[in-house]
Amino acid sequence: MLTAAGLRKSWGSRTVLDGLDLVVGPGTLVGVHGANGIGKTTLLRICAGLIYADGGVVELGRLDPRRDRAAYQSRVGFLAAGDRGLYARLTVIQHLELWGRVSLLGGERFEVAIGRMIERLALDELVGQRMDRLSMGQRQRVRLAMAFLHEPDLVLLDEPLNSLDERAAALMLACVAELTGRGGVAIWCSPTLADEAPFDRRLELDGGRLYGPAPAIEAVPAA
Repeated sequence: MLTAAGLRKSWGSRTVLDGLDLVVGPGTLVGVHGANGIGKTTLLRICAGLIYADGGVVELGRLDPRRDRAAYQSRVGFLAAGDRGLYARLTVIQHLELWGRVSLLGGERFEVAIGRMIERLALDELVGQRMDRLSMGQRQRVRLAMAFLHEPDLVLLDEPLNSLDERAAALMLACVAELTGRGGVAIWCSPTLADEAPFDRRLELDGGRLYGPAPAIEAVPAA
């Protein structure tokens, strides 16, 4: 479960998050939409533990990104918007191996995880190619493989459909379904939410806060 309570964040004189609250239960895909520059990426970066809020708290299970930084980030996968996190002269397999080491995957799990993501995102014909020889859609698949590689509990997706064709989008959605199927959590941010994505909740970020239906809470049977 991901919990964010009272998040506040300003960039200079501009407040982008203003007391934002969010609770995402296990096995849930949440879609967050809002205008460009409204604070979606800031929210994802705070939830990833890459930057800290000016106020409020974030927890993944019982992990706090400040107190438990290494453990917290080892359970998070993050897909940034654009073409970040790639090295022009490294091949696809070198990127996956590098990220596997950064994620502290070791032994047999290292090879299994890489092989699994090559298959799931159809990268087998690209593994030996340098990043600067790939199309934008192919690069996006590599970046998605890196986000899901270490089987995180939380995956944060910033405009994940960018440059993906229909087949690649289906492969990405299958990765999200596998994550939520094993109890993981995904947050998908975009200016507009894709109708074909199976969101459990759709929220709008506006004025520094999230608006939309509250999560369902199961009733406790009477004694």
